[in-house]
Amino acid sequence: MNSSPKNSSAAIAQEPLLLADDMQDEGPGLLDYWRIVMRYKWSIIFLALLGALVGGITAYSATPIFQANSTLLIEPNQPKITNISQLEGSSPIRLFYETQYEIIRSRSITEKVIDKLRLEDRPELFEGSKETVEGGKSNWFAEMGEQLFGAPKDLTHQDKKEALVKLIQENLSVKGGKLSQIVSISYESDDPQFAAEIVNAITTAYIEQGLEARLSTVKQATSWLSGRLGELRDQLEASEDALRNYQLKEEMIATTNRTNIINAKSASATAALVKAQTERSEAEIHYNQIRRVLQSGGDSEELVHMLDSPTVLKLSDEVANLNRKISELSERYGVKHPKMIAVKSDQKEVQQRLKAEIDKAVSGIRAAYEGAVDKEREMERSLDRLQHGMREITGKAFQLAKLEREVESNRQLYETFLARFKEIGVEKENDLSNARVIDVAQVPVLPYKPNKKRIMLVSLILGLFAGIALAFIRERIDNTFNTSEQVEEKLMLPVFSMIPKLNKSDGNPDRQSITNPRSTFAEAMNAVRTGIIYSRIDDPIRTIMVTSAVPGEGKTTLSINLATSFSKLGRTLLIDLDLRKGRLGQAFGVTENIGLMEWLMKKGDLEKNLVQDEEQKALYVMPCVTKPRNPLELVSSQTFQSAFAELKEKFDYIVIDTPPVLAVSDAIVISHLADGVVLSLKASATTQHMAQDALKRLSSGGHGAMGVAMAMVDFRKLSSYYGSYYGSYYGSYHEPIKNKA
Repeated sequence: MNSSPKNSSAAIAQEPLLLADDMQDEGPGLLDYWRIVMRYKWSIIFLALLGALVGGITAYSATPIFQANSTLLIEPNQPKITNISQLEGSSPIRLFYETQYEIIRSRSITEKVIDKLRLEDRPELFEGSKETVEGGKSNWFAEMGEQLFGAPKDLTHQDKKEALVKLIQENLSVKGGKLSQIVSISYESDDPQFAAEIVNAITTAYIEQGLEARLSTVKQATSWLSGRLGELRDQLEASEDALRNYQLKEEMIATTNRTNIINAKSASATAALVKAQTERSEAEIHYNQIRRVLQSGGDSEELVHMLDSPTVLKLSDEVANLNRKISELSERYGVKHPKMIAVKSDQKEVQQRLKAEIDKAVSGIRAAYEGAVDKEREMERSLDRLQHGMREITGKAFQLAKLEREVESNRQLYETFLARFKEIGVEKENDLSNARVIDVAQVPVLPYKPNKKRIMLVSLILGLFAGIALAFIRERIDNTFNTSEQVEEKLMLPVFSMIPKLNKSDGNPDRQSITNPRSTFAEAMNAVRTGIIYSRIDDPIRTIMVTSAVPGEGKTTLSINLATSFSKLGRTLLIDLDLRKGRLGQAFGVTENIGLMEWLMKKGDLEKNLVQDEEQKALYVMPCVTKPRNPLELVSSQTFQSAFAELKEKFDYIVIDTPPVLAVSDAIVISHLADGVVLSLKASATTQHMAQDALKRLSSGGHGAMGVAMAMVDFRKLSSYYGSYYGSYYGSYHEPIKNKA
């Protein structure tokens, strides 16, 4: 055989593998998880029901516990200054309620409750007997007391108190005070009356202790403040005397007033200096402009527009009018005309007056500039004198300010302590607690726990999750093949068909393709035949070897039914080359010594060593009734290969039943005589490692498998595990199997 058909077969085999790889890259989806859950649904349901049963037994067998509740309104006290430590800092309000919780749970409160209720004198609390909830008292104190201290008769007064303190604190719960000022106190006991008594007693003891502590604090604060106020008053008077004496000695007014006056004068002088500097700058600019015009020899007309003088402007206009009039008369009269002489005389007079006014205006601007300079210098001298005076009193002002600050500090401290002293006096007269009862604890009617419904529900959910977790663990450790996708993914081979599992009532599995030709089983065999034929179109396969990894995987049944299917296409030979434990002779009822060994030893011609099927005339079987001593040497011999070549010439198709690959090496040698190898895998039984090892051994012999047939597939189970797709793999399209026995 050439290499091109093998390459074609390999290419065909790789097509589904590419699809499997693509599906693998996508990762498991929700449908895959759902199939896992459905695969193990009965185990999951069992564990869920078991969890609910255990939870129910636990809930209904537990002793009912009652909870009594009382609510308090606790208002935090704002920090008051009563001593030096409180001046340095105070506890944050956010820690107030945590402190109150600890006080309520404290030993002192618990001992007050024990003494108030006379719990040590209640013998039922230390007896071993239990009374009913309707008329009984709580006796779990007694059980705990016996465990800790022995029999009740051995308990001393102190032992009883210690046991009661410990157990009351263990069953007491305090919470609240986060989003409101309401604090809830709860106590649990199997005696509802006793639980209510404990809660109300704790509430009363807490309020009383708060009042006592408050009164004690007021007394201490009053005593301390009385002595402290005298000291502060003396300090204030001494500081005031020191300030007064210094002011008289240095003839200084209060630092604040003097500073304000000096600051006001300094600000006024500074503003006047800035104004004088501005005026001087403007006058200087104006004067310099005029001076530059005069120094450059400019005419009077250029100065007219720079001088802000109405007289100059008026005379300038008259000169312009006279010039225009002279121009007009010169055209009409001569130079010596009387009118011309009169007009020129007027012109000369006006020009002289204009020059005199310009000189006067320039002198005024220069005088204004010089006055602005003098004013600026005077303002600077005035500011310097003021600053010099401020520097002279700076040292004295520092000492005066120091004395004033000391007086003010002593006054504020004295007034603060005096106000607090008066407040404490008011608090002492109005002795009120910052905590009051909102709801008194009532005797509970219904038990607080166990919550039977919740316990059963939680147990059911836990059992459900445990079942699901166990299902995923079992799925993870399951390394068998259940679907065709798993085979294609792990073995990199196409699955020709999934052959359904038969029941005992379905008849002989070896005859299914003959007795039930339209059943799902027969159609599965036809699918295997079709897959083999179309795996190599250019080089048709005529010799097919059927093997498996280990015994018990249905390879012989597959061989018989596959040969039956091929016999519908032509003359077919089914040969038994499982020379160690072959069962074709038994399957076809061969009792005499005929078959492979007899034909090889020339004990008869070929026709005498073949068994023709009575119903399928084109099917011939060559059993191996006589077992050889050396099967591997026999199939490796030249004689056997020559005889097998003769069989190929006389039959259209040959199906070879061989031993398992992992058991012996016969199948590896026989594979060289076949055109293709079909590997039979038992669904949900053959492990991935066994199948992969079998394929490695076949490949090491130079002839790998062309495809896989999954045998004994339970489609009903597979449908519940993987969905309706496998349930309708062949579906109702085929006829059900009928037993013709």
